[in-house]
Amino acid sequence: MRSNTIILVSGALVLMTACKDAPPSTPAKAAAKTPPAQAAAKAATQAKAAAKTTQAKATQPPLARTALPDFTGAIEASPWETVKQVRNACKEQLGFAKAIKKALLAHKGPRNVGNTFEPFNTLLLHVDRVLPMTELIANVHPEKKVRTAAEKCEQRVKKFLSALKLNHELYEALKAVDISKEDAQTKRFVAHLLRDYRRSGVDRDKKTRKKLAALDAKMVKLGQLFSRNIREDKRFIEVSEKDLAGLPKDYIDDRVKRAKGKKIRITTDYPDFYPFETYAKNSALRKELYKRYLSRADSKNTKVLTELLRTRHAYATSLGYADWGTYNAEDKMVKKKEVIASFLAKVVKLARPRMDKDLKDILARKQKDEPKATAVGAWDRFYYVNKIKAERYGVDPAEVRAYFPFAAVKKGILEVAQKLFAVTFKKVEAKVWHASVEAYDVFDRGKRVARFYLDLHPRKGKYGHAAEFPILTGSPGKQLPAAALVTNFPDPSKGKALTEHTQVNTFFHEFGHLMHQLLSGRHRWVTQSGITCEWDFVEAPSQLLEEWAWDYSVLSRFARHEKTNKIIPKALVERMRKAKEFGTGVHVMRQMFYAYLSYKLHTTDPASLDLSAEVKKLHQEVSPYPHIEGSSVFANFGHLNGYSSMYYTYMWSMVMAKDLFTRFKDKGLLDERTALAYRQAVLEAGGSVDAEKMMQNFLERPYSFDAFRRWLQAS
Repeated sequence: MRSNTIILVSGALVLMTACKDAPPSTPAKAAAKTPPAQAAAKAATQAKAAAKTTQAKATQPPLARTALPDFTGAIEASPWETVKQVRNACKEQLGFAKAIKKALLAHKGPRNVGNTFEPFNTLLLHVDRVLPMTELIANVHPEKKVRTAAEKCEQRVKKFLSALKLNHELYEALKAVDISKEDAQTKRFVAHLLRDYRRSGVDRDKKTRKKLAALDAKMVKLGQLFSRNIREDKRFIEVSEKDLAGLPKDYIDDRVKRAKGKKIRITTDYPDFYPFETYAKNSALRKELYKRYLSRADSKNTKVLTELLRTRHAYATSLGYADWGTYNAEDKMVKKKEVIASFLAKVVKLARPRMDKDLKDILARKQKDEPKATAVGAWDRFYYVNKIKAERYGVDPAEVRAYFPFAAVKKGILEVAQKLFAVTFKKVEAKVWHASVEAYDVFDRGKRVARFYLDLHPRKGKYGHAAEFPILTGSPGKQLPAAALVTNFPDPSKGKALTEHTQVNTFFHEFGHLMHQLLSGRHRWVTQSGITCEWDFVEAPSQLLEEWAWDYSVLSRFARHEKTNKIIPKALVERMRKAKEFGTGVHVMRQMFYAYLSYKLHTTDPASLDLSAEVKKLHQEVSPYPHIEGSSVFANFGHLNGYSSMYYTYMWSMVMAKDLFTRFKDKGLLDERTALAYRQAVLEAGGSVDAEKMMQNFLERPYSFDAFRRWLQAS
């Protein structure tokens, strides 16, 4: 996933309102009416022309590269280490932003881009130097007092932004600038800026603007509290060594050693939870741990989420929208909430037959162990899907993980990314928030263009999932783009650290976000640099890069057996690829359950919403697994904060990712020319063009639902 920091512009306008199948081209329609003889002659001519084009492409020079931006002397990321640094940075950057705002309002005389939009862009840069860092530090700093200070800073900055977006005098000043003779990017910047001002309620009366500001501040605090309650609620079960039957030996040895003769504690943290759910033979214990995982923060977040939903609803309706879902869809690719509902229904219809088949197979396998079993539970999904993959396709996760020692995985993914994106990484000494964090500079054609940080292993108080956190949005000559990759992978300093292949897949996914943030940081206007495309396109680059985790030409570069050092066998990778598709039906429908939950909670009047009843209903209608009594999934579904009504975006972006992959699939995953075309058309574009246009620029055609449909309907 990607963290949800947004400065001011929250998305981009698009031309289409739904993800539709690409219509037949006009030439194809015309050919159907052409007489047979003429059609044959025309086809022969077209074939010759195509052959010439293919030959020309084979001998053409390397793809032209755009001129590099100049980051010489640019501001660099400087992570905060103490409460004092948090407070000082917050005060300083907000002070700069407020001073610019004051000067803008005080300006007399004609307004133009130079005296109005350039200063406003600088104001946003000062906000950018503090706001993304607050979210990062609040999630990763080892000291709670520093995390708390970062949260308070985030509240201050967002309060300032809320007031900025509601400042009618400033809005009028921005509107007064004549941009008719400006370039396309400036016109886009201004159009989106004014649109987002209107969406904030700047044109409403003073009383309404005051109400919106209060609601906005309340949403920030409630969202922080919701996430913090999940992050800090670590639950566990206690087991004996015999209860670990089925788990890998290194996992067992590590937990037994840590227990020191006492009961072994298995927590709901990722490094404990997922291996236990995948390998533990004891079904009752898998169920108990899963139940506790889905009950995190239940005593606190039921109330917090209820209040957050009410506040969002009040905000949206105060602006004249029917609900938060309607408001939130407007600046995305979908534009209307009805498009989301239609899309979800379409995917469910396609996926349900495959889900039913998957569940039938999983239940049949479960009944070999439990003859009286009549249903498949959520705690069975990892265990039996992997059992079937091992027995049907010869893919044993324990065998596979032996080829992925974490140190080699990290080194390999960094090397693949450098080749794919035509950049070089250099590890550097830099200030970090924890001793285990590493810093790297990114070089493009010999010039330093970005920096990233790797915070890859679990520790107390740290964000418990995997995400890319932006730190600085690139602005040529002003600030160097920076981001952090935050995960919870096995730590080589504490043992063997063999990596599940699912974690390798996650690493590629998050690295896709990372490169998007860093390579797109080269635009004049800060709201067009970084990952500033429409939010429902955000996951496409990361989902695309997951494909590299399943390709032999890629894996053979770094996947070596932990004992023999032999390269992973090609036959094993092929079996992994075949096995990968089993369980797709239940996986997609599980995603649809969460997407519907996200959508329904934000399109239903909170006054009539019963959270528990809605969850149970969706389990019956959409989920492949029955509701677990005593669990409260809505209380620990963290995406309800950052993504709110937009969890559909994971599957919407998957449509884009599957279509983007068709070109790589044709040319090869490590084809440098294809990768460079993708980098320029999609990653470097940032938010400077519509996502639909990015797709068309790379694919050289309108994007289509076809590749996604083929994937979902494959047997």
